[in-house]
Amino acid sequence: MEHQHQLRNLIQQENGYIGYCTGCQSYNVAYKNSLFILSESEFACYREVMAERTAMRPFFTTHDKSWLLKTPMPNYFMLFSDTELDELIQMMDEASILMEVDQLLRVPTEKK
Repeated sequence: MEHQHQLRNLIQQENGYIGYCTGCQSYNVAYKNSLFILSESEFACYREVMAERTAMRPFFTTHDKSWLLKTPMPNYFMLFSDTELDELIQMMDEASILMEVDQLLRVPTEKK
């Protein structure tokens, strides 16, 4: 069985994009130099982590990155500025609206 990636862009901005792969049935969240491939529930969790700063801690640097997020990989962390988090959350919010619309359009209508 051969898998083909067919990515449908939901949001595209200068620093990233969010797309849906119909083959994988997953969402690609690309922002700056990171790419996350997430299921629908993982997408919602990742958005919540960013918005609520869950598991993040303040980490002040000389280049305006002030939020540190530990990843599951040992010794690998992600750094964000407030502006970057706001931009990523906005992208995910816009994509979420499009995801909801898509779900509504896929729901079969009842016959009367």
